Amino acid sequence: MKKMSKSYRMQIIKEVAEKKVREQCDDPMARYINSLLDQNPERDNIVEFKQEFTGNYFDENAGGWVSKTWRSK
Repeated sequence: MKKMSKSYRMQIIKEVAEKKVREQCDDPMARYINSLLDQNPERDNIVEFKQEFTGNYFDENAGGWVSKTWRSK
């Protein structure tokens, strides 16, 4: 098995510790929110096909929203 980097290992330890602290909470609303945070909904991975907003469009390669009136030089 490959050895983990120190920063990755510390991140995993931190996440486990935070999860244990959240599980010990007695507040029902906090528990509900934590259960939602622990779930990984598939809907977060969906990319919209048409990403336009009032004359602009989203371009990941450009790093964000780009105006339709701009032209490359």
